Amino acid sequence: MSEHNDHVYFVNQLYRDFLLPTILGGDTPAILYWAGKRITRKYALSEFEDLSEFFKMAEFGNLTIVKERRSSVIFSLSGQPISDRLAAGSREFSMESGMIAEAVEQNRGRSAEAEIAIDDKKETVQITAFF
Repeated sequence: MSEHNDHVYFVNQLYRDFLLPTILGGDTPAILYWAGKRITRKYALSEFEDLSEFFKMAEFGNLTIVKERRSSVIFSLSGQPISDRLAAGSREFSMESGMIAEAVEQNRGRSAEAEIAIDDKKETVQITAFF
């Protein structure tokens, strides 16, 4: 990992895995989900390519579409940032989930919510957006 990437990862880990949970307590997942939706609106990330690029730039991981169904879209989040976070015991992906839900909602023009499933063996996070 480059020095820049190490710095971004450290900052992400500091605020997401220590500072925000300390401040927000048990409300952390719900607030981060809502914050993720707001981020997608603020940065106009309704197109998958834009959302995927934002995830790379923010060191959130590599975002890919796994499968599109009539009432859902399944995404995979992978890469070194995900492996590192899982190895460090971080299992909080609510912000990413909220961002994806909002992007799908804007893109499809239908209300959407997203769920998270972590695959420790593959070191990936699957996020399914239902609409």
